[in-house]
Amino acid sequence: MNFDYRLFELINQFAGNNDIFDQMVSSFSKFGPILLGLVLVWLWFSKSGDKFENRKIVLFAVTITIFVLGVDKIIEMMYFRPRPFVDHAVNLLSTKSDLDPSFPSNHSAGAFAIAFSVFWRKRKIGSFLIIFAIFMALSRVFIGVHYPLDVIAGAIIAFIVTAIVYSQRRLLEPLYNRVILLFTKTNKLH
Repeated sequence: MNFDYRLFELINQFAGNNDIFDQMVSSFSKFGPILLGLVLVWLWFSKSGDKFENRKIVLFAVTITIFVLGVDKIIEMMYFRPRPFVDHAVNLLSTKSDLDPSFPSNHSAGAFAIAFSVFWRKRKIGSFLIIFAIFMALSRVFIGVHYPLDVIAGAIIAFIVTAIVYSQRRLLEPLYNRVILLFTKTNKLH
């Protein structure tokens, strides 16, 4: 028994004890990424703050999320770790998919990618999104589909990619500026 599995058991043992709480966590785990996407849509169309800056943050978040999920896929092709329910008796609150790798967690990586990318430019909302991403990661362990190391790896990958992408902002911002100006012009025509 390794530490990762012991920590998994510590969290997953609470699943299946309360139907209402189980449904809440399962729904959050399933629909949390959609909520994060809606935050980006809100930020794009928000009238508060600097609209141009808000839209640039959204473009950084989308870019970072695409790169993070790409890195995840490369890792999954090189290393396949079975889901916890394949090798262990778990309190499973999700449908089984034996073919999907457990490591790294795409849900966790995507959530942290958005959270870190927003935090880089907007600390207040970014802090809230980081807390959201932590709960997303914990929910994946709670429902029995990921080990703690899977979700931690997703967070680390997201942090590294965010740092790399923002370090190249001088190359990306001119492109983002053109996209935003094109959107603004097209939107004014309608």
